[in-house]
Amino acid sequence: MLKMADRKHFAKPDKRRMSEEGGKKMIWVYPPNNWVSNYNETFVYGWCEPKAKLFVEAGFPPEVGPPSAEKPACTKPIPVRIFPNGNFAQSIKLPDKKNIVSLIQILNGKKKVVSRNVIADTNVGIYHGKSLKSKKTKKEIVGAEQHVCPLRVIIIDPGHGGKEHGTHSPKGIPEKVFNLEIAKLLFNKLRRRVASNASTVQIYLTRTNDKDISLKQRIDFAKKKKCNLFISIHHNALPDNENPLKHRGVGVYYTHDFVKPLAKNFLDSISREAKMKKYGIFKRDFAVTRPDFYTGILIECGFLIHPEEGEYVIKKAIQEKIVRGIIKSL
Repeated sequence: MLKMADRKHFAKPDKRRMSEEGGKKMIWVYPPNNWVSNYNETFVYGWCEPKAKLFVEAGFPPEVGPPSAEKPACTKPIPVRIFPNGNFAQSIKLPDKKNIVSLIQILNGKKKVVSRNVIADTNVGIYHGKSLKSKKTKKEIVGAEQHVCPLRVIIIDPGHGGKEHGTHSPKGIPEKVFNLEIAKLLFNKLRRRVASNASTVQIYLTRTNDKDISLKQRIDFAKKKKCNLFISIHHNALPDNENPLKHRGVGVYYTHDFVKPLAKNFLDSISREAKMKKYGIFKRDFAVTRPDFYTGILIECGFLIHPEEGEYVIKKAIQEKIVRGIIKSL
């Protein structure tokens, strides 16, 4: 079994949260510099002082010279809604393929401008929520089904880690932190449940700290341990041209048809326990759900980028309920 990390490692995110809650620093999470945007649209999200006034504009500012086809003038500043917790999210239209997107904060009569370079690329692919048809034959699906019954080995996979941050909360904390928190919580609760039932089920984590681990390493680890059930923990983001205020809820992803009933079970149970909307179950060809020697599930525990849901899902009490929903579904 992989060695559990020191508990002090998991205390750091809480301290960071506390400092950001009381801080006055404006945090603009998205997009980073030289972000490639889809279909001439993008959105920005982050955190600022709740008492501030916030505006966003796109294009090239007047100081770069007169407007031209290569350097169009800035759009009129668009007011950005700031939630009571200081989080904000705004979808904007980009005027050209290359833009400077500026976030303008006015606080106590002082103006602060933060800018990002955004390149719009109409060739960038976009997630449409369409199902993929399985290429597995009936014989292969039956064979995989035999591997998961009886259940002997569960592997919990905290998504991302190390240089792979995943998405970010509006306060700038990377997704990988929260994935690990929930995965560790699930690991500990399942181990206690197994011990109390005198079960022979073994439970492992693919990573126990903030380190780089490739998709291949995760799958190889699962194969080595003869995994039956693989649960990958994530938090959701959006394609660049989707309005972040219109998407929220738990999403569960699978690849093989025989996994679909379990995916629905996970979705219903987590939604019920955590009192969250159902974003849906989706058939996807993800690397960690693709192997057919185990039952592979990827859970998106809510939208971390949503100004309200992002705050909700990182609460310890809600993380406990998400984990309870996962355990009950088993």
